[in-house]
Amino acid sequence: MRSALVAVTLCCLVLGGCKRKELEAALAETQRKLTATEQELANERNTSTGLRKENQSLQDKIAELESQIKQLNAQIDDLAKKQGLSAKELAELRAEKAKREKELAVYKDLFGKLKAMVDAGTIQVEFRKGRLVVKLSDAILFDSGKTELKAEGQAALAQLAPALKSVGDRDFIVAGHTDNVPIKTARFKSNWELSTARAVVVVNFLVSQGMIPQFLGAAGFGEFDPVGDNANDQGRAHNRRIEIILMPALGDIPGMKEMLTGKS
Repeated sequence: MRSALVAVTLCCLVLGGCKRKELEAALAETQRKLTATEQELANERNTSTGLRKENQSLQDKIAELESQIKQLNAQIDDLAKKQGLSAKELAELRAEKAKREKELAVYKDLFGKLKAMVDAGTIQVEFRKGRLVVKLSDAILFDSGKTELKAEGQAALAQLAPALKSVGDRDFIVAGHTDNVPIKTARFKSNWELSTARAVVVVNFLVSQGMIPQFLGAAGFGEFDPVGDNANDQGRAHNRRIEIILMPALGDIPGMKEMLTGKS
């Protein structure tokens, strides 16, 4: 009888130990999922913060252009009151003001049409090197080392094309960029070749969506125009991108034609 009691007691202890291990395992798994969820939320907050900063940067540039126009207005009014201002100089100031107002209107209109895609995180829009740049991550456009557009990349470009086309007879450069990890395949001997091939693919797709070929160009920069730090994964991911650049149209620089032709 005593042996039976001991056996039952041991069995209960063993079963209790198993149950405890199961609970501990379940608790550990739940903790792992909680940690992963918290990390995803943190990443999402960082992404949202980055998009807000880029939007603010673009709006700051527009505000800067508006300020320049106001300054030109003030200069015109001031100089017009002074003796000795030639009619040519006054006309040049007014022409410069008109060109900047026209360019600002183009930027505002295009940004308004792209804002929904910016807010959705599909694209990023910024001013860089004095140009308006629409940026798409290669993650939605291409698989690693490939040039075939993915379905989600085609959808993004199809949504983008009408807004770009609405700008009118303005030139766009589609620029491919990579990180600094070397590539050497039978087809692509360098990142330059890969980035250029991807830019051409995007140009052809935009043409298929109704954009006019005469206003499109393709360029590959390889790893040589980074926007992130190639020393870490996040920076390299930022560098792998396609940029669609609206080329400025601020008109001729006074005196440039005469300088080039040697005529004073």
